[in-house]
Amino acid sequence: MKNIYYFFRSATDKNNFITFGKLHLLILFIALLVSIFIFVMKTENRILELFIGVILITQQVILYTWYSISKYNLLKEGLPLFHCRIAIIFVGIGLIFNRKPLMKIGSYWGIFGSISALLLPGIDPFSFPHITQFSYFIGHLFLLWGSIYLLSVKKIGMSEIDLKNLLLFTTAYHLLMLMVNTILNSNYAYMNAPPFYIGDGLNPLIYSLTVIMIFNIVLCIEYFFINKNAVVNEDCETQYS
Repeated sequence: MKNIYYFFRSATDKNNFITFGKLHLLILFIALLVSIFIFVMKTENRILELFIGVILITQQVILYTWYSISKYNLLKEGLPLFHCRIAIIFVGIGLIFNRKPLMKIGSYWGIFGSISALLLPGIDPFSFPHITQFSYFIGHLFLLWGSIYLLSVKKIGMSEIDLKNLLLFTTAYHLLMLMVNTILNSNYAYMNAPPFYIGDGLNPLIYSLTVIMIFNIVLCIEYFFINKNAVVNEDCETQYS
């Protein structure tokens, strides 16, 4: 019982996770290994879809239940407003209920967001083991695998109109986060400050516009490579059929 209370504690201490340490490298190895396995899959698997979807939603429910009970930075950190948390919810619900619009947005946000988060973890100030650490890596690992499955196996695809809608949705989201951050004095979507030090004296407006521009450029790059790969695969199938 004592260990359970410790695992779910709300009193902060020192974050002892070492970036690119042994544990981190093991997590990255597992992420890569499973990603390769999913990438080479040829047929869709409904059981796998449900499994990934249920894990993602369960992880989010447990995390937000902890935020609500512990009151740890409930408004500044505990709202589902970060890129990856929204992507996790979209991919999870999309996979469970087969909702393509959610799967498209979630996978495009998720592939970039999960890789970034796994390479450069933003861990809360708690020593191992803690609920936030398990939730962080489980959420981002399954978001990565779910996104890869959707894009490479299920091949949900995205038209030019879908891309335009995605860019409009993403831009509106970032502008909304600007207002939310002002009200809550938070840093959702990293619209107030970057997750790592890049210097002092940044103009807030220029920085915010840069974040929006970079994110939209990344989405366009994803669209280009994913659709280019899809065209190549279709040409190969036509040639050898």
